[in-house]
Amino acid sequence: MQFLKRHIEISLILLIGLFLRLFTAFTHTYSNDELSAINRLDYDKFSDLIEYGVMKGDMHPAGVQVFMKAWSQVVGLEEGPMRLPFVIVGVLSILLIYKIGIKWVNKSTGIISALFLAFLYFPIMNAEFARPYSPGLFFSLLAAWYYLKILFDQNRSYLDACLLGLSFAGAMYTHHFAFMFIGWMGVSGLLYAKKENLKYILTAGILAIVLYVPHVFITQYQLGVGGLQWLAPPNNDWLFQFLYHAFNESFLLCLLIIQFVIMAFIFRNKDVFNWSKQLTFFAILFFGIYIVGHIYSYVGTPVLKFPVMLFPLPFFILLLGFFLSQFKMQKGMLIVLSLGLLSSTIVEKALFGNYHYELFKEISDDILKWEDQFGEENIYTVYNLNNPNYMNFYANQQQRQIDFDWDVLEFGDASKLREDLKLRNEDYLIIGYSARLTLVQVFETCKEFYPVIVDGKEYNNSAVYLLGKNGENQIEQQEDVLALFSPELENQDWQFDKNQLMLVKDTLSGFNMMRYKMAEFGPEFKFSKKDIPSINDKYIKVVVKGELPTSGKLTASISARRNGQVVQHRGENYWEGRDLENMMTATGKGYFTFKIPEFISDSDELIISLWNRDSTQDIFIDAIEVRILENIWN
Repeated sequence: MQFLKRHIEISLILLIGLFLRLFTAFTHTYSNDELSAINRLDYDKFSDLIEYGVMKGDMHPAGVQVFMKAWSQVVGLEEGPMRLPFVIVGVLSILLIYKIGIKWVNKSTGIISALFLAFLYFPIMNAEFARPYSPGLFFSLLAAWYYLKILFDQNRSYLDACLLGLSFAGAMYTHHFAFMFIGWMGVSGLLYAKKENLKYILTAGILAIVLYVPHVFITQYQLGVGGLQWLAPPNNDWLFQFLYHAFNESFLLCLLIIQFVIMAFIFRNKDVFNWSKQLTFFAILFFGIYIVGHIYSYVGTPVLKFPVMLFPLPFFILLLGFFLSQFKMQKGMLIVLSLGLLSSTIVEKALFGNYHYELFKEISDDILKWEDQFGEENIYTVYNLNNPNYMNFYANQQQRQIDFDWDVLEFGDASKLREDLKLRNEDYLIIGYSARLTLVQVFETCKEFYPVIVDGKEYNNSAVYLLGKNGENQIEQQEDVLALFSPELENQDWQFDKNQLMLVKDTLSGFNMMRYKMAEFGPEFKFSKKDIPSINDKYIKVVVKGELPTSGKLTASISARRNGQVVQHRGENYWEGRDLENMMTATGKGYFTFKIPEFISDSDELIISLWNRDSTQDIFIDAIEVRILENIWN
């Protein structure tokens, strides 16, 4: 009881932090990454687990996967029990940042830092996942605790050195970026090395290296097959994007914190502002590893993504906690800050909701319900996901199995899917995706053959819809026309060669009609994002009607210009297009569907145009419609 009275603040923080993590861990279903790990536990031999479950099946070190295999033998595969150890080390990380703060800065810094780590959405969710991030955070903080003791405490010992070595090894076995981070920690700490502590640092380093030797062949293999080549190099403002993400992506919360920092400089005890070498070390740890990661992402393999910066984030929080600790009215600030953090995490970020990531159980339940309602034999299932086992993990819990007719859709597969759907005779089609980028063109391709939206929903990074061939829409998708080109209209919003307008006999009706004869490039429509209200919630569908010879080649495209120059993204000119000849030669109508990318600014000029890829062939255009559709897909 006396302990609680003397440590009431951290006790409350730990209890609330534990509750937030336990609640989400036991109520949220598995994410895509977790199901990937669960799927890779299905090996009885340890050698198979290492070869197929880690080395060839993953890009992370073996530590967490091996632990999950052993833990699953004890508790099974249900979400709550599997995640419990990750929650525990997440809460222990709160205690560690508190202890680092009070020992090496001041008590207020420890409390404020623990408050941020306990209540922010970013560390809560990563403590929930049965993935390497929560253990990586724990081992990074544990290593920092012992390293600080060896560097700056007079009562250091070889036991501290051994525990530091074990912490280093734990991080190295947990995540490659955690390895990079503690490597940076070890190197930058040498700035403070002295004759009396160097032997302890060397002992810790040698122990960590020796413990890591059995893993070297795995790391060599993973680096040899390309690492994280799917990541894009970071933009120049990446660090600011990460910090905004880490602080709940909340303008109000960031404004509250900035106000307190400013007030702390104004209303502070001027005689207690003591910047220390420990604070300098914290700054080196956070900003230094970001610089290292940023540079390595360009000269080597891109390594920066938001979750990995969880490992150094506590040291930015400790710096922030130090500045806030200068504020005279600490109790009032702590109350307001606690309420601000909790309300932002629980209300703004909807912590207790179930849409924080791609869903599998909920969608599995939807699919099974539709199969029961309409008959599995009457449904064609097209679903884009990394592995059908992820969805069937939940279907199997009901002694069911979902059979996917398509389970992988690559970027160029819309045309292949269309050819397949032309042959289908099922009355219904399920179309969906989880954790895989799936173009709106795929959704519109399915709607061409199954135009009725019977049921479905878009989730976070996932969606599923039941479409039908007949009946009435049960879900309405708003649709408007942005622009229309017709040879019989003035077409003031379009740029085209009027000399190409001519009376041509229609091969079907036999009557003469006004048509536009394509040269190499056809009508262009120019617009900007400002012309479309709430454009982020819409996508565009360009529908072209006309006549092509059997050997004709026609492409519809979208491009953009900024200040007269072609817009570039990641070093390449922005251009998207789709060949329409397969559709138009069969039906006289083709379509191209796309979303306007986020990197396009409001002032950029967007250009929709047609391209006759073989201008020796006569292509006649009867109409071009630019439609704006409500994006219920992604």
